[in-house]
Amino acid sequence: MKKNVLILVVFAVFCISCVALAANNPFDDVPVNHWAYAAVNQLAKAGVIDGYGNGTFQGDKTLTRYEMAVIVGKAISHSAKADAENKALINKLSVEFKDELTNLGVRVDKLEKKSDKLTVNGFLHVSNQSWRNTGVYHAVSAPNYESPHANDGQWWSVGIDLYATYKVNDNWKILIEDEATRDFQSGGFYVNDANRDANTWSGGHNDQMYAFGKVGNVNTKIGKFEYQPGYGIVIRQDQKAVQGVQFAFGDPGKVKTILTYGYLRRIAGGNNSANPYIVSNTTDNRYTGAEVNIPLAKDANFKAAYHRIKNDENITATSGTVGNPSPYASEINLWEVGADKMIAKNLKLFGTYSQSNADEDNKAYLAGLTYGRMDLKKPGSYGVTARYVHWDKFTGYGHGYWASGYLHGMKGPELFTNIAIDKNVAIFAWCDWVKPADGTKGSINTVKAELDFFF
Repeated sequence: MKKNVLILVVFAVFCISCVALAANNPFDDVPVNHWAYAAVNQLAKAGVIDGYGNGTFQGDKTLTRYEMAVIVGKAISHSAKADAENKALINKLSVEFKDELTNLGVRVDKLEKKSDKLTVNGFLHVSNQSWRNTGVYHAVSAPNYESPHANDGQWWSVGIDLYATYKVNDNWKILIEDEATRDFQSGGFYVNDANRDANTWSGGHNDQMYAFGKVGNVNTKIGKFEYQPGYGIVIRQDQKAVQGVQFAFGDPGKVKTILTYGYLRRIAGGNNSANPYIVSNTTDNRYTGAEVNIPLAKDANFKAAYHRIKNDENITATSGTVGNPSPYASEINLWEVGADKMIAKNLKLFGTYSQSNADEDNKAYLAGLTYGRMDLKKPGSYGVTARYVHWDKFTGYGHGYWASGYLHGMKGPELFTNIAIDKNVAIFAWCDWVKPADGTKGSINTVKAELDFFF
């Protein structure tokens, strides 16, 4: 009896093993009507894998699971050339032929699939900046910065800006930006004071840290992020000023509304102090903003924005100063309106105006022209912007590029250009010639050229 039971058990194990082997036999034919054939043809037409010369695979050739796995393995190795749709197709094929791929030594485990969720890009920049300051802008130091570089001089520096984006799910992603800049003279981190330029400046690290995604049909950001309402006359994108939450409503090409609430950082970016007349450098700066973008036509737009900044610095725009604060909390309201229009092929005219509720020195405006547009994929492409700017001291979170001008305001022409000199390699240059907006004597003349390598 025991002998018969043992024979039956061995026979059952043998049968089960045969069924398992048959189910996973890599030399079984893939049926001609299997979806994998159409998938492989699509990848061939897209250039992800090689076909038979005409961009397709022969429809009358039946493939074994082993042969199909070899093709899928090639697709996996060339997945960098695939778009999002074809990457999804490759993932589906890798699941179907997972066992055969494993036998071939092609790894498709969960850890490697996570790498598709993480993307890293950025750029390395090498630059030289020269400046000449005169009059009231000459040799001015903290806490009332007029220029981050007192007197005359130049600065060579090298830096890298990294952006890491991780896909949480189909609705949400996380972005982290990290930047480090070192000057050529000392090898230290780039700082404003030439006497201590080897010290560490940590303000550039974790410039942005936020989650972004959709809540229903509302685009949402939560964390620390860059934001440029309107045309950047009050807050510029590069200042990465906002820490809070933002909601954007509206479809592309239609009216768009953006609501923002949170705090403004105390440093305006680039290691400049923020405008001390509207932003505290020691206490919280509570911020509320509302923006609307309206397309007037296919080649014209209108933008308007409102900003409310409140803190407990005991400084008010209407009666307080940095040296003589008033005895109550600071609060200031600013609004801005602007428009842009294409007036010729590749030529855009733009202008914007802003005003605060301060009793005096409360206006800002800019106007200019932009010609062309740089495309990093097209060497020789370029864009040029020339504009005139005017900031009174009670307007703007941070004035200009490397030119503060808070005590006397700032006005004058600026020029910016971007040129793609090779694929993913560009030159960025800008210069400004600004003077005090209140009529006092002085000037800030700055020229900067930068070579960027994008990846």
